[in-house]
Formats: sequence, structure tokens, C-alpha cells
Amino acid sequence: MGYSRAARLSRRQAIRLLGVGSGLGLLSAARPAAPLLAAFWQAGSSTARNVTFPRDAIIRTILKDLAPEVLANGDILFHEHLDGVYSRTERQFKLPPPSTADIGPVVEDVKDAARNGVICIVDGGHPDMGVNYEHLKQISMQTGVHVVASGGYYVQSTYPAEISSMSDDQIAESLAREATAGRYGAFGEIGQSPDGADFTPDERKVFRGVGKAHLKTNLPIFTHNAYGTGPNVPREAALRQLDVFASVGVNPQRIAVGHTCCLDDPKAEIIKQLAKRGAFVGFDRVTGGRVPDDQKVTMILAFLEAGYVDHLLLSSDTRKDYNKTTKVFVPRLRAAGLKEETIHTILVDNPRRFLAFVPKKL
Repeated sequence: MGYSRAARLSRRQAIRLLGVGSGLGLLSAARPAAPLLAAFWQAGSSTARNVTFPRDAIIRTILKDLAPEVLANGDILFHEHLDGVYSRTERQFKLPPPSTADIGPVVEDVKDAARNGVICIVDGGHPDMGVNYEHLKQISMQTGVHVVASGGYYVQSTYPAEISSMSDDQIAESLAREATAGRYGAFGEIGQSPDGADFTPDERKVFRGVGKAHLKTNLPIFTHNAYGTGPNVPREAALRQLDVFASVGVNPQRIAVGHTCCLDDPKAEIIKQLAKRGAFVGFDRVTGGRVPDDQKVTMILAFLEAGYVDHLLLSSDTRKDYNKTTKVFVPRLRAAGLKEETIHTILVDNPRRFLAFVPKKL
């Protein structure tokens, strides 16, 4: 699926033939792509749209299991927040009660997103964020938008007290049972604290436990990075997350490393390394933050230049206005020259490939 090696070589050859250095200029709105390059984008993206899935693969929503083909005609937001609250300073070693907030405003926001083409939203919360899974069911039923529920643990400050005394195997067993009972469609967002240069011991243990829970269930995993929020976060933090999951046997193709759009990396060096190893790259804070939106577009163009269109996921990690991705950021990509076929790959095909899995019986 996605670009073949031959397709990437053809693109580089086309750029050389056109006498262009990086090729980014050909993607700008001010200078439309030359016919040969435009044809490549169209052909390459169409190839990525011919998506196939393993036999018996499903996408698990909080209401029902879907064949991946059911979601082929609408946009999918792979990381948002429909319910729950989070306070880094107040939650340490306390499991908050499920949210009792009025979901009416969220329902209206999700309905608005649906009118603009969104067909499925992945909620990135879980019990240590106070998520009420009944709320997720109600939001889906009242809007007609498919909702994928997630599970796991966020960061050290939100962990319940028992995490400190549990092994990674015990965490895996617990999460696998929760996933079945709660109809999780993913493990996420699984994160690191913003105030350190590495995992805490408990965070490393949780990452390993989530990885082992994946091996028991086949559920995909998406992560939280402190890029853009922490003072001492190394550029290699995203790669280290992948390393910990790999240490327990997780295939990188089942992982989306999040918040990479918040890394000051205009040449996309880190995210190209992630994709080269097979992982999905999450641009899930597509608007705002320390990295300007224009630079995020530049990173994406550099990433696509390297042939990794089938590794990119977009979302906004928001608690309201679920149109930020499709109505604010995606128009910037169109203005930069991306064709509709490429955008379809990023918003429809890639999240289906990420979310689809063959369930395992415990």
C-alpha cells in the first residue's frame, strides 16, 4: 500500500529532469506543479487509495464493529477528545470519577463536523482522564458519527496509585480485559510527562504494558509526545517511544506517534525516521502551538517528498470545534498544491489502515 520504491524513484527522477532542488517550490500555490510532477502526485495518490485489509479485519467503534470499507467515504479524525477532563496538578494518584458534564455542546460540534464530511472520530481519553464511555455512546447515537473509544494511561501525574506496584505484564492483562469489556478500538493517547528528558520508570513500564496488551488484542496504539509543551524534551523522544514498544515485540506499523507536528523539524528528519521504520506519524495538533502552521505545512511537504504519504495522520486533539483539521488546516495543504487524491489518502485511507485490526480472543 502507498508509494512503492519504484514510485519514489520516479518522483526523484522527475524532479531531476525538471531541474529542481528540493521540489517544494513545485508544490506552492504561487507556482503550480508542472504536468509531469502533477501526474505523479495523482498517480501516486491513486495507488495509495487502492487499500486492502487483512481478512477479518474490523474497525471497532463503541457501538459496533465495522468493515473498514464502511468508512471509505468520509474523513476520519484519529485523535480528538469528546469527553473527560484533565488537570496535571490535581490528578496524581487519583482516579477521577467519570465525567458528568453536559454533552449537548459536544453533540452540536460533532454534528457540525459531520456536515463538513467527518464520518468517524477517535476519542483519545480513558479513565485516568475522567472519560465517561456512556457519553461517547450517546454522542455517537445522537450525531450518527462513528466514535472509536480508547483506553490506557496518559502520563505519570494521572496514573492511579496501583500502577506503581503493578508489573508491565499485570498492566497488559488489565488493559486487555478492559479493552474487551469497554469496546476499545485503540490504546491511546499513551504519553510521557512534559517536565523531563526521558520516561519516568512508571511511564516506561506503562509503555511496555500497553505494548504487551496490544500483542494480546491487536489493537492499534497512538501516543502523546511533549513536543511543544516540555522544556527538556529531546528531539529523539518520538524514536524512543517506538524503541520501547519494539522492545516487547510491537510492529511499528501498528503505532501512531503523536504530536510530531509540535517538533521544530522543518526538514522532517525525525518523522522520516519514524516512517522509515514503519510507524504512522501523527500531526494531531494541526493548528496553533509553538510551531507555526506554515512550518507544519513545510514539514508535511518534506515528508511527502520523501515518499511517505501513506504514513501521515491528521487531527487536532481538541475538545471543541472538530472542524480545525478539515476546514482550517487542510485548506493550507490544498493551497500548497496537494491534490484531492492525496488528501483523501491522508484523511480517509491512512486512518482506516491504522485503525483496522483482526481481533484476538483472550
